[in-house]
Amino acid sequence: MKMLALPRLHARVLSSFDDSALTPHRWNDLLHRGHTNAVNLTRQWQSNWWQFFGRGQLMLIVVAEASRPVCIAPLFVADGMVFNICPEDHLDFVGEVSNEIVAAIIRRAMEHVPDFQGLRLYFIPQSSPTARCVQDAAEQFGFSCIKESCFPSPRLDISARPEAASMCVRKKSLLRHENYFRREGRLEINHTSSAEEILPQLDAFFEQHIARRAATPNPSLFVDARQRDYYRSIVANIGPTGWLRFTRIDWNDHPIAFHFGVCHAGRYLFGIPSFAIELERRSPGEVLLRQLILAAVEEGADVFDFGIGDEAYKYRFATGQEQLITWGIYPRSSRYLPRPPQ
Repeated sequence: MKMLALPRLHARVLSSFDDSALTPHRWNDLLHRGHTNAVNLTRQWQSNWWQFFGRGQLMLIVVAEASRPVCIAPLFVADGMVFNICPEDHLDFVGEVSNEIVAAIIRRAMEHVPDFQGLRLYFIPQSSPTARCVQDAAEQFGFSCIKESCFPSPRLDISARPEAASMCVRKKSLLRHENYFRREGRLEINHTSSAEEILPQLDAFFEQHIARRAATPNPSLFVDARQRDYYRSIVANIGPTGWLRFTRIDWNDHPIAFHFGVCHAGRYLFGIPSFAIELERRSPGEVLLRQLILAAVEEGADVFDFGIGDEAYKYRFATGQEQLITWGIYPRSSRYLPRPPQ
């Protein structure tokens, strides 16, 4: 009697971050071995984001080979559509990625969602093998695969281009602004990663950011009380990891700039900066940027990542960039499949 070969991969769905299969150590070990080792793909960040902004049904697909987890797909389902969690920065699947693994994830999602309408994956790095695997899997299932958006994430390569990083912090424009503040008063730079030191400073940071953005078409995200609570939770829950980077610059004992960011796996991320709007013509924001690049260099970061967006100032310092692509995969009958214009 001929024995049928068992599938090499097994995919199962978990509905809680508290499942014993998803301990921070196991999750982050897979993340470390994957292509995209970004802070917002850590279990701590993903579960914290889900607590504040989760909607629909959580669907954590774990793909195992011979009972050994090789990949986690952190997803959720809403109205038949499947999405990845935490679209704030670089995203991806957690762990190993191959055509077979991605196909197993999509197949399990289809089995788990009776009214499956598609899968949308935000902010997948173009350099990740996931980009090609998603397209191949869509072809395998007879689905449409659409590149829905593409955003640059400029970066300064510190370890690979140390001379470029050194030139950045010696730029005359940055030094001129900083020299003004040092000449006309007392300039103090304070960097911390301690939750106990960051929490008491958040309200002043929120207020400054709100005032800074009030004069622009795009108001501060901190106008929303839920966002303020979310960032407090980041400090409380992520702070103990040592990944947070919070900077405050005082001039004559008054805060003129803040920055809320992270450094994880050698990547120093330019997160949310703010500065005193009344001093705008003196460019305290450039003083802040110089001090952040200096801090990244001094702690041995490999990359200073300017974050998502193509603002012109980033390209004054960047040595390269990553393209972050949002992929949409849809059955041809999906009600969410973008239709070509008539």
